[in-house]
Amino acid sequence: MTKIKLTTKNLELIASTLEIAQVEISDKSKFSELLNAFVPSTWPPEFNDHETMLFFLHKLQEAPEHSGWWCWYFVLNDVVTDARTLIGNGGFKGKPTSDGTVEIGYSVLQEFQNLGYATEAIKALVCWAFDHPEVQQVIAETLPELKASQRVLEKSQFTYVGQGSEEGIIRYELSRSHMNSGAAK
Repeated sequence: MTKIKLTTKNLELIASTLEIAQVEISDKSKFSELLNAFVPSTWPPEFNDHETMLFFLHKLQEAPEHSGWWCWYFVLNDVVTDARTLIGNGGFKGKPTSDGTVEIGYSVLQEFQNLGYATEAIKALVCWAFDHPEVQQVIAETLPELKASQRVLEKSQFTYVGQGSEEGIIRYELSRSHMNSGAAK
C-alpha cells in the first residue's frame, strides 16, 4: 500500500500503515527508518500510550485500506539542517459515520508545543478529510483544562459547541459549509 503523505510549511504528515503501526510498538529503529525521521526519547506524546498504539494497530489489521482514517505522524522538516524529527501524532477515530462526521485528535511532544505545529497539522488533516465528499463535519473533544488544545481548535476555525460525549469533556465542531464559506481559510 502506498503511503499517504501531506506536506505543510514545516511538516510532513504521514498516515500510519499496518507496517508502521507494528514497528512503532516493536522496533523503534525500524519505526524511525520507515518515517525517515529521528524519534526523540520522549516519544510517544501525552495521551498516546501503548493502549492507543494497540488500538490503531488493531484497526489497521482489520482494514489496512483505511489508512488515513486512523493515526498520522507529524514530522518536522528543518530546512536549515535538513533534519527530520517526529514531533507528534494525530488523526481520526475512523472513517466518516453515516451522517458524515469524523472525529479528530492530536498530541505533540512537550518540547515542540506552543510553536504552531499542532495547528498546522490539524488544518492539513481537516482539509484532507473535507477532500472526501462524504465528510460533512469534523468534531474534536478535549478537556476543559487543556487550554492549548482549545486554542489549536479555535485557530483551526472549530466552534465550541458545549458538552462532549462524556461528563467533563467539551466538544468543538467544524462543518463543511463553514469551511467552504471561507471562514476556515
